[in-house]
Amino acid sequence: MSGLVSDEIAEDYKSSLEDLTTNDGIQIRTLTVIAKENTEHAMAISRVLENHIRSTPPLQKLPALYVADSIVKNVGSPYTLFLGRNMYQTFMNVYTLVDGNTRRKLDEMLNTWKQPAPGSLDTRPVFPPDITRNIESALIKARTAALQQQQARAQPDILGQHVSASTESISQQWSFPFGKSTFICVSHSKLIWISQAPPQSHRQDVDLSYLNRDVDALIASAKIDFANSPFNPVSQQRLKALVDLQAILQKQQLAPDQLKLVRDQVSALAATRPPSVAPNVATNGSAVPAPPQIPTPPAQPVSQPLQQLLNHNTLAELIKATASRQQSTPPPQIPAALPQMPQYPHQSGPPQPAPENPLIAALRARGLLPGGPTPSSLPPSTSTPVTGRSNLPFILPHGLQPTTPVPSQTPIPTSGSSVPMSTASMKIPRFGLIVSLYDSRPNRCGTCGRRFLTTEEGKEMKARHLDWHFKTNQRMTESSRRAQNRSWYVDERDWIKSREAGDENGAVDPQTTTEGATGVDGNIKQEPPKPWIRAPNDATLRNTPCPICQEKFESTWSEDVQDWIWQDATKVGSRVYHASCYSEVTKGPAPTRQTRTSTPDSVLGKRKAEFTPFMAPHIVRWGIMATGWIAETFTNDLLIDPKLRDASDVAHQVVAVASSSSKDKAEQFISARGITTPCSAYGDYDTLVADPNVDVIYVATPHSHHYQNVRLALEGGKNVLCEKAFTVNAHQTKILVEIARKKNLFLMEAVWTRYFPLSIQIRELIQKGEIGEVLRVVADTSFGDDVETIWGTTHRMVNPDLAGGALLDLGIYSLTWVFQTLYHTLPRDQRKPPTVSSQMTPYHLTGVDESTTMLLSFPTSTPSNGPHPQQSHGVALTNIRVSADPDEKGSAGPPIRIQGTKGEIQVYGQPFRPESYRVIPKKGAGEIREVQCPFPGNGKGMYWEADEVARCLRDGRIESEGLPLEESIVIMEVMDEVRKQGGLTYPQKIESTEYPLQL
Repeated sequence: MSGLVSDEIAEDYKSSLEDLTTNDGIQIRTLTVIAKENTEHAMAISRVLENHIRSTPPLQKLPALYVADSIVKNVGSPYTLFLGRNMYQTFMNVYTLVDGNTRRKLDEMLNTWKQPAPGSLDTRPVFPPDITRNIESALIKARTAALQQQQARAQPDILGQHVSASTESISQQWSFPFGKSTFICVSHSKLIWISQAPPQSHRQDVDLSYLNRDVDALIASAKIDFANSPFNPVSQQRLKALVDLQAILQKQQLAPDQLKLVRDQVSALAATRPPSVAPNVATNGSAVPAPPQIPTPPAQPVSQPLQQLLNHNTLAELIKATASRQQSTPPPQIPAALPQMPQYPHQSGPPQPAPENPLIAALRARGLLPGGPTPSSLPPSTSTPVTGRSNLPFILPHGLQPTTPVPSQTPIPTSGSSVPMSTASMKIPRFGLIVSLYDSRPNRCGTCGRRFLTTEEGKEMKARHLDWHFKTNQRMTESSRRAQNRSWYVDERDWIKSREAGDENGAVDPQTTTEGATGVDGNIKQEPPKPWIRAPNDATLRNTPCPICQEKFESTWSEDVQDWIWQDATKVGSRVYHASCYSEVTKGPAPTRQTRTSTPDSVLGKRKAEFTPFMAPHIVRWGIMATGWIAETFTNDLLIDPKLRDASDVAHQVVAVASSSSKDKAEQFISARGITTPCSAYGDYDTLVADPNVDVIYVATPHSHHYQNVRLALEGGKNVLCEKAFTVNAHQTKILVEIARKKNLFLMEAVWTRYFPLSIQIRELIQKGEIGEVLRVVADTSFGDDVETIWGTTHRMVNPDLAGGALLDLGIYSLTWVFQTLYHTLPRDQRKPPTVSSQMTPYHLTGVDESTTMLLSFPTSTPSNGPHPQQSHGVALTNIRVSADPDEKGSAGPPIRIQGTKGEIQVYGQPFRPESYRVIPKKGAGEIREVQCPFPGNGKGMYWEADEVARCLRDGRIESEGLPLEESIVIMEVMDEVRKQGGLTYPQKIESTEYPLQL
């Protein structure tokens, strides 16, 4: 009996999943074991796991997906079935939201799904190939599109923002056109002449696209080497040379023999990557001078074309040249025409040292660089402002700063007040100020690095700062468990008045910071406390939204009450509203201040429910599927004025009727019912489901067709009320429930007796303890007919092809009385499934049951307030050959007896449509009371279940509290067990869950 506790198991599993925030192997194994021990609740657990993966923050999606991966590999079926249905959407949703590292792990996981589970004897893959194939196809398309976009955006300088900034200080290059046949490239302090042949008309032997791609790959590898070893000159030289080569390939058109030479060199580099070299020291250099303006010389051949770009000694020459570039020599004046390569004049006198970079000085002080100019030879640091980037042969990685102060002959001010506030002053390093920061504020926060004084005041400020960190982290943790919601955003007025609450100031509530809120003394006016109620324990009630704004309530822990509560909540009758919402619709204008549930007005707006207690009734438009007797009875009740039964909040319209055989039959049905409002007639069920005017479909087909018909409606996006018995077996019911919940559609079994005022009153009497602890219930729903004459062999009552028999047609009412008195009257967390013992008599002509007796043993009595917990028993009887009321006058006594420790309740009339009940207390405990419950408007009573459907649709609920879907599943499981014990089976085609299936 897994149906009853599935919701409870799902809630516990959801709570455990929320605690999984990292790739904790122990937690993942524990969740896998829980799933393995509860395979009967696999559908509910799979649903919770899918919802968690979809709603959890991106950083926590991978651990949640690891849980699913572990379950399908270690447990397998039925989780592979339930998780496989939506694995494409689940996987792609995660893949699109995570970073590159996580995507690589997802790719690895996907590859394992295409193989058998580790250690399994089953050679089939974890998931069927059609599931993994769809995911792989989507990933290939996405990667192809991304690659095309990346190539379209490619720029000549592909180093990127950070690497280009790092290499800018190493060296610079310029290219000048020299006619149509040659070009000159200045790189690493050398001029390289490259001859360029005229364009060839024949096809080139080297594919430029492939060559550029190989160069891109080499540059990407060189970037990684440079980032890992920024002090390695080999990495620096390799990266710079490759970038120079790429610029040539992209900007110039080379001859085929030159392209072949480049291709051979690139292939050689790709085959052998340079080994890692220990970081070498480098000398300090000044900024690279600007290139001279050179006229066009005649073209000259190149002895070593292009190879100097890829020569490993080039960078070494550059580093050596930095010492000579420290002198401030102006660029040479080149004549108007030069027949040969320009020559740089040599400096005759001793070089004048340039101002030394303090960062280089700090590195030399620590022995990381060789000695350079002595401090005494340096000019004052204030004479020439320095720019750190132009004086460095390389850039230190982000975050690496010298820790040793650099000595300077210029006194460094230690007080911030002596620093001139000017642009030039800001460029001068003042390491003394940094030292004073560490010396004067040694008390450091270990989380963010903020520093405080060592005084008592400083310690107090740090304590408040740590409290602020704690509260901030707590809010972040709580918010990460909730999906984003547009209603969390405040309006402009509240945002302007809000203040960022730090560690030194208390939080400012924008709702309390209003004009006129403070008086002369500055005290803030206190608002009256917001109403609240205790959060219900029932899982369904906890998920029930506010009927007005359709938002769910949020449970918060109250230190004063020491319990979970709903803030801003008020209970009106049996419904709970947001107090602000209820006040808004009942007291006229909306309040000026916004609340948690009232988002600011915008172009999108906030959709609120159509109903308030003082508005017109909520109208539900019905579509009737089938035209048999039960459909006629239900439709007749829908047409009775709701005001006759004091139902002023809802109303009903029949807008469509469908017959599976012909449209004429549907038109005759409409005419016979006297429907005056516009009503469409259809000759098939598919057209009915497609009708946009239908809000909910009433399924009145035989039991054998319920699964196919209800699923057709649900797949078409329609809410459904389905006649009892819900389906042929519990497995079919579970699938329908899963689909309805997934699509957020209303679904209910049409056990109309549940919604009679008589039934509601009896349940309330039991819950109040009117007859004490209920220990036994006897319910008998039996007809006394001449079965062979009246039913024969083809009538639905005895036809196995239509799931006939006493159990599914009449026994459901006997079970209804047992369950609604011994099971439904308990709190939801105390409801436990019964054990079943039964006997069945088959009908000799068809094999279906003509008589069934069931004994149900529940683990506790109801309302379970007694000092000694004990079992309760329910006896459910049904028969189509003998009657519980032979003379049809009630002479045989009540068909339903509810017996408790303080008395008994007897119900009179047919069990499916009782008309009165008697409360008989124990001797001396009171008088016998008899209560009549008439049917207004001369109806059959089906309008009460229709009213319940209308209210659920109006309030946004997807199931009824009067008969939860989990309870319908438990009842179907009981009937499955009874059929199993009695040996009753139906044809495979109506027991099947295959869809669609022609019956």
